Amino acid sequence: MPFNIYTLTRLLFIALVFVIPDGTDQPENAAEENQEVITDNNVIQPYSENSWYWQYEGEPVVLIGASDDDNLYQWTGKKLTDHLDLLTSLGGNYVRNTMSDRDEGNVYAFDEVKDGVYDLDQWNQEYWDRLEFFLEETSKRDIIVQLTLWDHFDLSGSWDQHPWNPQNNVNLEEGIIEGEEDVYGGSLSQNIEPVLNYQQKYIKKLMSVTLQYGNVLYNINNEGSQSSEWDNYWAKFIKQQANEAGRDIHVTSMIFDPSSSVRHAMTFSDIYSYVDISQNNQDSRGGRGPAHYNNIMDWRKKLGANPMPMNNVKVYGSQDGPNYSAGSGREAVERFWRNIFAGTASSRFHRPAGTWGTGLNERAQTSLKAMSMLLEELDIFNASPHNDLLSSFVELQPSAMEAYCLADIGEQYAVYFPGGRYTIDLDPWVFAEKMKIKWLHINEGTWSEEEIVDVQWEGGINQWGHRGTVRLETPGNEPYVALIEPVEE
Repeated sequence: MPFNIYTLTRLLFIALVFVIPDGTDQPENAAEENQEVITDNNVIQPYSENSWYWQYEGEPVVLIGASDDDNLYQWTGKKLTDHLDLLTSLGGNYVRNTMSDRDEGNVYAFDEVKDGVYDLDQWNQEYWDRLEFFLEETSKRDIIVQLTLWDHFDLSGSWDQHPWNPQNNVNLEEGIIEGEEDVYGGSLSQNIEPVLNYQQKYIKKLMSVTLQYGNVLYNINNEGSQSSEWDNYWAKFIKQQANEAGRDIHVTSMIFDPSSSVRHAMTFSDIYSYVDISQNNQDSRGGRGPAHYNNIMDWRKKLGANPMPMNNVKVYGSQDGPNYSAGSGREAVERFWRNIFAGTASSRFHRPAGTWGTGLNERAQTSLKAMSMLLEELDIFNASPHNDLLSSFVELQPSAMEAYCLADIGEQYAVYFPGGRYTIDLDPWVFAEKMKIKWLHINEGTWSEEEIVDVQWEGGINQWGHRGTVRLETPGNEPYVALIEPVEE
């Protein structure tokens, strides 16, 4: 980590705000010290003018991304920085980071006092150095990190060697816990106090690092199947840590079923300020094609009275399958685009290219570049999903149409067409005589020349069903977005 005045300020923040590892209370001036590092204006938070979206450093932002691992904090040096540079060069600004340690080359949080044996009272400094380097480098690049505290898959294949196993540490009595269920959920529900105390200590240390940065969103659980009590306990715990440091943070918990993720966030809206619906982005738990989009529209209605950002930190699907739970690589791309056209706050290709995901491969790069081109032209923060403005020009076969519309009615309309040759009709709703249209060729990352077309009006102004029509015909068989604006007379 480069040592400069910025780094020194953060190190002072650690020393003054959090006393680790003995767990003594923070000083009374913790909030004051924190405000010297982070202000309310430069942290990730729901957009003040449209809470379906996020804002960062005072500006609204759509989060789009991809990466080749789920725990990038374990990467070091150029391996990490080159990956982040590639992402930002494409317009990406969003990564996922589970606090996972199950892959080859990963390090554990605790000090190894002898071969394969750890002391839960002592930290492995390399682990925390990696985390801080990762957060430093993402912060420099204005990349938002969605950080997951607990991932029960970590212990599924590594229990025999993991520090949480009492056989592998000098702190816990053998037999006090016997597996991952006792660690994730059981420590609380079974009141296994020694384990819970060490978990609290670990999370306090984690928060002492992450609260130095304003680019972090928090997720309690990855594909959780534990009780609401477990998720809510840790959500309250980290929010309390943030409060004591003078910070507001935004927290969710990803349930294995996407509908339950929405229900959970709505039920405990005093704890959670956004929802992650990633499991909708796979065949086995969500939907494909219009069903995928319709699920989001349903949840959007449920959240309508109290809107909050809906994130998609994982978009499943890979051309390297087959994996009938994840879905195809083509479906991954279409889900990535449909998420944004459904008005969600984020969309990120899942890790890495292979049977479950796409990662930051060439296919993902193409979509990231094209999406960033669209977002430069479309004022998405004033737009809403409006498939009600679309109709099939083949009246007897409406199912032949697949297109998705975002609109700020009277100002801008964007229509996404998955691969295939489509013709659909757009009703601009407001009275207009002419519209200008240009096409974004997603695979080539190019805009067409602008064309002017007449709006065709049917019926009289006083007749029921009086409507306008702008016919949109895709220029080819590949994926396109049409951007339409009224021509000012």
